[in-house]
Amino acid sequence: MGFGSDLKYSHDALLKLQDRELRLLETVKKFMYASTLQNLCNQIDKESTCQLDYISNVSKSWLLMVQQTEQLSKIMKTHAEDLNSGPLHRLTMMIKDKQQVKKSYVGVHQQIEAEMYKVFYLTMFYRLIIVLFRKLKVNLFFFF
Repeated sequence: MGFGSDLKYSHDALLKLQDRELRLLETVKKFMYASTLQNLCNQIDKESTCQLDYISNVSKSWLLMVQQTEQLSKIMKTHAEDLNSGPLHRLTMMIKDKQQVKKSYVGVHQQIEAEMYKVFYLTMFYRLIIVLFRKLKVNLFFFF
């Protein structure tokens, strides 16, 4: 049964491919979010609330960097919201579709495999009966 063993290898390869595609899509989905930058700015704001009597060049530079980071995070948040309503939603739907296709494929493969084993064992059973009748020298047409 070389054909059946070849099918097993292709089935395993298809399952691996589907798993890798799902992991890739999940990774892409994770990178579409940009909320960590906003959290960083919020943390910096908490720490920079204490007022200093003396403002050095370093603190001025730091405050400027924080302000620019906040502006960048607001822009990224806006883009993330746009992504969430558009491509991210479609990506989520694609992930669900891929998962459903994989589930369906596995189910159909199991049905085919069960049918193949049934046919194989019935064939072997009939061959065994034929061999036994021949050894007993009984006319097969008498029984069928």
